[in-house]
Amino acid sequence: MPDGTADANYDRRTLTFSQAQGYEEVPGPLRLGELPDEARVRIWNAIYSSILIDKRNSPYNSECGHLWTNILYSKHILYDVLPLDEHTLPFLNDSDLLRNEILEKPFNKVFDLVQFVMRNQYCPDGFVRAMQRAFKESRLAYTIDESDPPTILPAVTETEGEVVSETLQLLRQAGLAGSAAHLAKASECIMRNDWAGSVRESMNAVESVARQLAPGASRTLGPALAALEKDGRLHPALKEAFSKLYGYTSDEQGIRHPLLDNAHPNVGMDEALFMLGACASFASYLWRRHEAGETNL
Repeated sequence: MPDGTADANYDRRTLTFSQAQGYEEVPGPLRLGELPDEARVRIWNAIYSSILIDKRNSPYNSECGHLWTNILYSKHILYDVLPLDEHTLPFLNDSDLLRNEILEKPFNKVFDLVQFVMRNQYCPDGFVRAMQRAFKESRLAYTIDESDPPTILPAVTETEGEVVSETLQLLRQAGLAGSAAHLAKASECIMRNDWAGSVRESMNAVESVARQLAPGASRTLGPALAALEKDGRLHPALKEAFSKLYGYTSDEQGIRHPLLDNAHPNVGMDEALFMLGACASFASYLWRRHEAGETNL
């Protein structure tokens, strides 16, 4: 018999009666790479709702609205890379194809398509927020950073996703576009299971910040961190810790240097996720210390 209680970590307002009373299992958070049918339906519903709203708000009669007509046209030309004369109307054909891609393609292809739409110049207002809700309601191990350009980020926990998203926004606002680009690429590498590439891009994000804060140092992370430590902008223990992480990425074949005697880099998802979170936090820390003008430790 159900005990009439639900996990204290869940807000009972988000549960069904059966889940709250113990008649049905409360769904747990999903793992990276998981995109169940329920999540696919939520993603498609967000897309289709946006299409219907666009159609209703368009100044002229069309099958799917002005914005989505342009999105589907650019998808055909730029995303699918198909011949221009093969672009078909009415919208019904495109809608069926789009629906099938969301419901049937591998999870990374679904995310590629969602990200393409979010970054399209014709992306409707509210679409990114609607997709954020779909991701959250589905308890996906991913989140969406809505700053320009919108980016799907791996987030095994909500806190980890917030750290990376907040760091991306901080770096862009600070004019550290290079570091933000590296961090976004690190996230995208995880989506492609390119663990070594993600570790490399995560460390490049830190290196980019450190070198901009210590422009007189040589063109590698180590001397930049040493210069920041000397100026009192970096605690010696933190400098030592990240110097060792940098050494790990340099020593491990296939991350910062070519593979030699190993067929594959000795790095996996756990290392990639750890480095993404650690480097995001450290890049944010370096800039906040700089911005606060702290010189005494």
